[in-house]
Amino acid sequence: MRHGPLVALFVILLMVAVSFVVGTSGALPERVASHFDATGLANGYMTRDGYRLFMLAFSLGFPLLMVALISWLPRLAPGLTNIPNRAYWFAPERRETTFATLEAYALQLGCLLTVMAGGVHWLVIRANGVAPPRLENAPFLALLGAFLAVLTLWIVMLLRRFRKTPYSNLRSRQQ
Repeated sequence: MRHGPLVALFVILLMVAVSFVVGTSGALPERVASHFDATGLANGYMTRDGYRLFMLAFSLGFPLLMVALISWLPRLAPGLTNIPNRAYWFAPERRETTFATLEAYALQLGCLLTVMAGGVHWLVIRANGVAPPRLENAPFLALLGAFLAVLTLWIVMLLRRFRKTPYSNLRSRQQ
């Protein structure tokens, strides 16, 4: 297995997220505030069972789907893969390395999405613990800001990884 520690981290995070959602959603009210306006007041509700299923899909299904798509779509349809310099990176001599790199990036994104989902669930639990239900804006904005910062870093690193070959960058600087 090429990315053993990253796979293990992803699987552990998925297991923690599923355990967290299943273990805590039973304590939520039967009518769960699940959507909030800009001031943090609840303006959308779900049944507890509906919320549990939604959060399991959000914390387990979505990260798994993204990892599968980013890891396997390039193998099945390289022409649908949108990376810089695709022809260069999918040349036969670099193809397997490119697949492995995309796999690693997919697992990183899966970890990030799983942590984000767990954070959202935690905030929904807290919001439903007060009457009337209210989402705390500061922790939500901190979570969202951290998620967007790490996602931006992930995108920049992915694009840098697949920029033109290191040799062509060196040649353009010398000219």
